[in-house]
Amino acid sequence: MSKRTPYYFFLPALLFLGLFAFLPFLQVIYFSFLNYNIFEGSSFVGFNNYVKLFSDSKFLYALLNSVIFLLVTPVLIIISLMLALFLRDTNKVTKFFRSLYFLPVITPIVIAGIFWKWIFAEDTGILNYWLSLVNLPNVSWLTKYPVNLFSVMIVTVWRGFGYYLLIFIAGLVAIPKEVEEAAKLDGATKFQQACYIILPMLKPVILLVLVMSSSAAIKMFTELYILIPGTPLANKTLVFYMFKYAFERFDFGYGSAAGVIIFILTFGFSILNIKLMGGNNENS
Repeated sequence: MSKRTPYYFFLPALLFLGLFAFLPFLQVIYFSFLNYNIFEGSSFVGFNNYVKLFSDSKFLYALLNSVIFLLVTPVLIIISLMLALFLRDTNKVTKFFRSLYFLPVITPIVIAGIFWKWIFAEDTGILNYWLSLVNLPNVSWLTKYPVNLFSVMIVTVWRGFGYYLLIFIAGLVAIPKEVEEAAKLDGATKFQQACYIILPMLKPVILLVLVMSSSAAIKMFTELYILIPGTPLANKTLVFYMFKYAFERFDFGYGSAAGVIIFILTFGFSILNIKLMGGNNENS
C-alpha cells in the first residue's frame, strides 16, 4: 500500500468542504467588495461596504446586541454543568430527566415559538398573568427593547442547555472513578472534589461548550425571526441585519460585508476562548 493511500480517504470530505464551505466563504469575501444587486448587476467598490456598515447606527446597535447575546453562554454552561453533576450516574431516574431536558433540543422551533409567544404575550400571556396576581404591571416581553432581546435569550437557554448537558455528562463519565475515590479517602468534600478534580479535568469539555455556545449565540437568527419579527432592525442581531439586506433587499455586496464581520467576530471570540482556557491549562 502506498504512503499516499490514507490521504485518498480524505478526498471526498475535502471536496465536500471545498465545494460547500471554503468556496462559498471566498465568494462572500469577494462579494463584500462589490456593489452587487441581482437586479442591477455588480461593480467594484472596494471597502465602501465596510465603511457604510460602520457608519450605520442600526449596524452598530445590531453588533452591540450580538455581543449582549453572548451572555447566554455562561448561563448555558452553569445550568448544563450543574445538572450534569446531578445526572451523571446512570439509573432510571437520571435517564428520565436526561430525556426530559433534551426535549427542547428536538422540539421544532416553530412549535416552541408558538409556545413561548403564548407565555410572553402582553395581554394574555401567562407571565403577565402571574405578575398581575402580585399587583405588578404588565411587561412588554416581545415588543419593548431590551426586554425583548432578553426574552429571546431565555428561549435560547431553554432550547440549548439540554444539548450541552449531554456533552458535559459524556465528559464526566470519562473522568476515572479511581481519582474521585482517592479524594474521598483523603477526606475531600464534594465541593472540593468539584473544584480541584472535576472542573480541572473537564476543562477541554468546558472549552468545547464555550466555543460552540458563543459561536451559536453570535449567529442567532431563528428565535429572533419567529419571536420578534416585526421589531426594528436596531433591536436585533448581526445575522438578522445581514439577512435583511442580503435576502430581503437583495443587496448581496452589503450583506456579504456584514457576513464577513460576523465571521471575524465569531472567529475572534473562539480564539479568545481557546487562548484563555489554554492559558489556564498551561498554568495548571
